[in-house]
Amino acid sequence: MHIAHADELVPELKIKRGLVARLLPFLLWWPKVNRHTFRDDLLAGFTGALIVLPQGVAFATIAGLPPQYGLYAAMMPAVIGALWGSSWHLVSGPTTAISIAVFAAMSHQAEPGSAQYISLVLTLTFLVGVFQLILGLARMGALVNFISHSVVIGFTAGAAILIGASQVKNFFGIDIPRGTPFYEIIHQLGVQFFDANPHVLTVSVVTLATGILTRRYWKRMPYMIAAMIVGSVLAAVMNGMLGQAATGIKTVGALPATLPPLSLPDFSLEALHATLGPALVITMLALTEAVSIARAIAVRSEQRIDGNQEFIGQGLANIVGAFFSSYASSGSFNRSGVNYEAGAKTPLASILASGFLIVVLLLVAPLAAYLPTAAMAGILFLVAWGLIDFHHMHAIWHTSKAESAILAATLIGTLFNLEMGIFVGVFLSLVMFLYRTSRPEIVPVVPAQQQGAYHFVRAQGRRECPQLRVVRVNGALYFGAASYVQQALQQIDEDNPLQKSVLIAAAGLTYLDVAGAEVLAQEARRRRRLGGGLYFYRLNQSLYRFLKQGDYVHEIGEGAFFPVMTNVVGALYRTLDPDVCGRCKTRVFKECHGTLLPDGFRRQRLMLATDGSEFARAPTAVAVALAQRFGVTLDVMTAVDSAAERERGDARLAPTVREAAAAGVASEEIVRHGKNAAQEVVAAAAAADTNILVIGRRPATDLKQKLLGDTTAHLIADARCHVLVVGAQAGMWQHRMLLASDGSDTSDGVAELATQIAKVTRTPVTIVAAVAQDKELAAAEEDLAHKAGLMKLEGVSCDTRIVKGAAPETIARTAQELGADLVVVGSHRGKGLARIVAGSVVDRVLGDLQCAVLIVKPGEAGAISSTVSG
Repeated sequence: MHIAHADELVPELKIKRGLVARLLPFLLWWPKVNRHTFRDDLLAGFTGALIVLPQGVAFATIAGLPPQYGLYAAMMPAVIGALWGSSWHLVSGPTTAISIAVFAAMSHQAEPGSAQYISLVLTLTFLVGVFQLILGLARMGALVNFISHSVVIGFTAGAAILIGASQVKNFFGIDIPRGTPFYEIIHQLGVQFFDANPHVLTVSVVTLATGILTRRYWKRMPYMIAAMIVGSVLAAVMNGMLGQAATGIKTVGALPATLPPLSLPDFSLEALHATLGPALVITMLALTEAVSIARAIAVRSEQRIDGNQEFIGQGLANIVGAFFSSYASSGSFNRSGVNYEAGAKTPLASILASGFLIVVLLLVAPLAAYLPTAAMAGILFLVAWGLIDFHHMHAIWHTSKAESAILAATLIGTLFNLEMGIFVGVFLSLVMFLYRTSRPEIVPVVPAQQQGAYHFVRAQGRRECPQLRVVRVNGALYFGAASYVQQALQQIDEDNPLQKSVLIAAAGLTYLDVAGAEVLAQEARRRRRLGGGLYFYRLNQSLYRFLKQGDYVHEIGEGAFFPVMTNVVGALYRTLDPDVCGRCKTRVFKECHGTLLPDGFRRQRLMLATDGSEFARAPTAVAVALAQRFGVTLDVMTAVDSAAERERGDARLAPTVREAAAAGVASEEIVRHGKNAAQEVVAAAAAADTNILVIGRRPATDLKQKLLGDTTAHLIADARCHVLVVGAQAGMWQHRMLLASDGSDTSDGVAELATQIAKVTRTPVTIVAAVAQDKELAAAEEDLAHKAGLMKLEGVSCDTRIVKGAAPETIARTAQELGADLVVVGSHRGKGLARIVAGSVVDRVLGDLQCAVLIVKPGEAGAISSTVSG
């Protein structure tokens, strides 16, 4: 015998519970009813019955039905809606919007109030219920989402104006035929205004004023009941004193003190044809109203609302109501709000309210004979005014002009044709929705600056990379948006041809179809032809699987997709053009502030130190030319004795700045003051993170200066950056560079910098090694071959030479033999003059050569380049 386990029974239990929730939902809340909840529901039900009495009469009048039908619509539909709906507080019954919709749809089919009119309204109610039930069973509750808030506001405002217009004749006591269009009512009011019945107008105005004052100063008192009582008493006094024939004040007439009579809708083809279209409109309007009210109250009660179950409950309420003399009902905001505020705990409160309403109807039905139509008109004016949501209309106007246009179109359309008004509003809303979704937001973004951050933030005026455009796409990329997105991506490189690569921050990309995937694949292929690529960061996994299933990942590139928390910028940095990066001053990415360019070469920053003398001319020309080749800004600095000599320093830099500008080189001026010029130059280079310091050299006047030159010696010894020494006879190298290599680890860094300089200046290189003994030849040959191979890989023309003898003399002699106009040598860090006097290779080479000499320091270089002369 098989014993079912719990995990086997759970699905079955879920299915059974789901069926109960759909077919008999009241069985889920009925067990929660107890003595305490029943007491709360009883009080809430009684309060609700008092509220609906004047409302029901008013709403039936709006719908063109006898007053009692408004009360009938608040009885049986409320019970059925409570039993089969999902909300604990929603109360079904007649509403203003539905009432005006019924009147607008049916008043042209039959005389309002007539038996034929009532029969058609019952048929309309039945069809509305059938449509609602079908939509609920088909689980199409999301359809109400297509009626936007602006459409509802506009429709309600238009309906409110129609309500007021329909009561103009009763308010002023003038003769206007039923069914007169809105614009004609306004015209007739203007024509007959001075023929208004003063007695009728007095009752209307007093009733209206009473309702306004009660609602403002006595909020606990139902303003409709107060207005009805005052208007009825005033009309009774006037009719008693002057006679009804003289006053012309008509009354509603006594209501039948009976239960809702059974009724049968007209199912003839003619009746069904006449009510089918209006039923569709009222169905969507009623469902929108009911679900919106249920959700609004659920936010406060913290209850979960099932929109589909509400469809079923409302559908059954209208189907059953059609056989109990009820016209189309929906969720009533006033009754539902009062129900919640009165303390209702379960839907039983709504059922009890219907029972109390029957008792109240039996007691007060005869009193309706004293209710004047003028008083009802005043009350309905108040109802109409309250329906116009000025607050939200003002907010919509100032928030969105497109939504404002939809609201206005719906309102105006409703005034001329209620069905067409709401259809126009829905149509315009859908058009606006499609327009917006066809233009997904494409926002330029830049990496967040927080330490360890992997996300991007809106650029909003921040500098962007000139080569890699990063954009965030928010929305769906489907067939309607494909052309817009493709055009936006192509516009990027049209505006800036250097931006050959695009990175899409795709966390906000919500949907993708085949047309969108084709656009991405085409764009990826196009950008590869340009020399760039299309890349994605944080693409949703479901969208990635979609692209993979369609083989679009292969077309875009397997390596183009980067998951969350990956350094996507670091990966793409190596794909950028190093020449552009070398000249770039934007520095958007963290990698841009490092020492390496995308091709692995070190980033150069040049500084020229100048004293403004004739010996600074050659260094200036070389510094400007080198900055031009590297495409970087040239820092130009000088040192003066004190701050008071600042103007003299600026004047000293002015010729260099003009020369740089003439060559198209941007420059930055730096003036420092201090007694020791060499120390100020070293400090300026350190502060600017200089990579190459360009300095001049004065002719030697004694033995020590013959070796180096005073200030130059200190700069070479103390500067942490590389130092380019340019004598008065030197110039920009064009013929050949000589690279001195001793085979040490330091010489590899020397060769790297020499390669970079040779590459940007297109100068051939001869790599020279000096050996003292034959046993050093093999190691020297291997070292030179290795360095030459690396240079050739970078496209630099180079050869090698091994010379015998002491390094300083042989290097200087070889440079002269080759006609080299730049010698590159490495230098080990030392202690100022102590190292100078010792006489190193650097010292002796500088002393023997007239060409420019670049002394390469070990360790990391700076960021971009600058030059110095002095």
